[in-house]
Amino acid sequence: MIPNGYLIFEDESFLDSTVAKMNALRKNGQFCDVRLQVCGHELMAHRAVLACCSPYLFEIFNSDLEPHGVSHVKFEDLDPEAVEILLNYAYTAQLKADKELVKEVYSAAKRLKMDRVKWVLHSTVSSSLTSLSSSPS
Repeated sequence: MIPNGYLIFEDESFLDSTVAKMNALRKNGQFCDVRLQVCGHELMAHRAVLACCSPYLFEIFNSDLEPHGVSHVKFEDLDPEAVEILLNYAYTAQLKADKELVKEVYSAAKRLKMDRVKWVLHSTVSSSLTSLSSSPS
């Protein structure tokens, strides 16, 4: 029987499998419509995914004069590995960074206005800066 005259079905695995498939598409360069140039490195992604995670990129894509072509966004001041880490986060909701890259990931997240990532990394960056400034030279 259908309650209230509506069929309701919630597929518990749909979201996880869709996100995993989107990440696989990105890694294979399939259906990618944005090309990030980061200090000479090219990273491909999907505009919709990045716009959902980064208000900064949302603003860029929203004002793009060619909304149906491939967008090109250039960053000369960000670490390519840090941006790749943030791309992985955008597609997997998992933030994995070597401790040597935490400051660069924080800087990239700040630039891209990725507030949740900034918030998570803030204490890590602050504590490492504090320990650096309090250590004897």
